[in-house]
Amino acid sequence: MNQKRRGIVAIILIAIIIVCVIGIIMTKPAGKKVVDEKKETMQPLDISNVEQEKETETSELSKTIDNVDIIFFEKVPKDSTGNMRLAKVTGKKSAEGYALDYYNIYFKDDKEVHAIVNYTLNTTACITSVGNKINVRIYEHRDGEESDAKELFTGEKYAEYNIDKETGTVEKIE
Repeated sequence: MNQKRRGIVAIILIAIIIVCVIGIIMTKPAGKKVVDEKKETMQPLDISNVEQEKETETSELSKTIDNVDIIFFEKVPKDSTGNMRLAKVTGKKSAEGYALDYYNIYFKDDKEVHAIVNYTLNTTACITSVGNKINVRIYEHRDGEESDAKELFTGEKYAEYNIDKETGTVEKIE
């Protein structure tokens, strides 16, 4: 009886191995390149996500300023003015500390309104140009606010600064 049991187990194992080999052969046709395998596993894209990615296309101006890593976006989702810009940053330095350098690199027009979302400090800064000054307002960051221009700068206001464009002098307003 024991020998009969071993024979049945052996037949079952051989059957499982044959099924596995056939499965592998059927899912991986011979002669296909590795690139084709990746195409087979890709998920279809949601059109709304593609549109949002087009709206927030990354500029080649991503840099590091004063140990703050910056990823700059020319457009903000759902911005009806066309004047808003977005930067996503990580670093322990608050925006007023590098705002003048940021202004000199990223501002193309003084009508622009720049949102800087700092994920390390959990803040969102609003940077605007007012005459010979740069105005910096620091707000509490709200989850997802960078995905909608109307939601930016809705967190609690922490502080406001004016920075002289020529001297770099930072003046706290409140």
